Amino acid sequence: MSQEFLSITRGELWLRGGEAAPVQIESPFARELIQREANSRRTTSWKHAEREESKGMLSGAALWGRGGPGGAMAPARFQHVCRSGPRTIYYVLSVGRSIGLFRYELDEKREIRLFHRQHTPILGMTYVPETRHVVLAVGQPDGTAQLEVFDEEGNAKGAVTGGDAVDAAPAAMPGAPSTLVYQTCGVARHPENGVVVAMAHSTVNWLDYKSAQMDSLLDDPEWDYIVPRIAADGTLYAIRRPVEKPAHERAGGAIKDTLMMPLRLGKAVFGYLNFFSMIYGKEPLRSAGGPRAPELDQDLGKLWLHGRMIELSKVRSDPQYAGNLVPGSWQLIAQEGRRASPRVVASHVAHFDLAPDGTVLYSNGYDIFSWSRGEQRKLDREALVEGLAAL
Repeated sequence: MSQEFLSITRGELWLRGGEAAPVQIESPFARELIQREANSRRTTSWKHAEREESKGMLSGAALWGRGGPGGAMAPARFQHVCRSGPRTIYYVLSVGRSIGLFRYELDEKREIRLFHRQHTPILGMTYVPETRHVVLAVGQPDGTAQLEVFDEEGNAKGAVTGGDAVDAAPAAMPGAPSTLVYQTCGVARHPENGVVVAMAHSTVNWLDYKSAQMDSLLDDPEWDYIVPRIAADGTLYAIRRPVEKPAHERAGGAIKDTLMMPLRLGKAVFGYLNFFSMIYGKEPLRSAGGPRAPELDQDLGKLWLHGRMIELSKVRSDPQYAGNLVPGSWQLIAQEGRRASPRVVASHVAHFDLAPDGTVLYSNGYDIFSWSRGEQRKLDREALVEGLAAL
């Protein structure tokens, strides 16, 4: 029997692998919330008709995750998923303006809602079996993110990181209670107004949040190291990609910059608003008219992935991408020991996870592979892979 795994594609969560056909996991909470919103709008549509029919880029429907006929609530989107036991998983789900943490029993097809909030970005999650803790990377209003610990019933136990940094993508260390690896990058702020103006390269840290011990495992100013995972034998895995150069290093000559300033300013303003909409509602800005098409994100030509904006046109035209979602410079690396040099396992890697037996599951954004003891095997192909979790 092949390895079972979970994949997120187009916001949907699927159980794949094994001998059975793929099974879609649906959220009763999301279905009920959307139905309740639809019923409410039908009974109060006369109050909203003029506002919802307004035109323009910044309509209420575009900003708050509602679109389509009658300003319907945006569909539910699974954002993160992780295993917690042989047949139990946790996931983060957004629907409309709400985002929630859920536990799901695969055999019983039973969903347990632990909590839901408004406008709270979640930048990754993991489960620590030794302490039965769920660790979430929670975005803060000041532009930072910190790791927060919850018990398995969703009760907050407190934050375990802090400071002017974006801490994300936590992963548990097998057999080590309260020990995590995670990615982090510092933020630079404007000296007068405190607005975030730049971000440092991403590094990988190790943290024991019980003893309050922390150390850096992967740090190179030329590379971002993101979404780390650590195997039971101590091998550290992560995606490595080149650091993006600051804007002033990529800019052209002074004359070109002056001529392009209005266009760049307009794109920057729209990009900022679009980023806000994507982070809080998982929906890009768009006009209120017309139903949402499944291909909308591709039509817009951009996809937000691990803190980078991917131009989907390059997937087809740029030889660096070679038909993959990310360029060949996005490499899955493995480091066996603190002093060992990282070795490249695969290129064009957009997502990956580790199975309990040490098998690596990874994707180039479309194809899904397994890798074990130097042997690679293709498992599946999907329209757009947004997340993976091994079982």
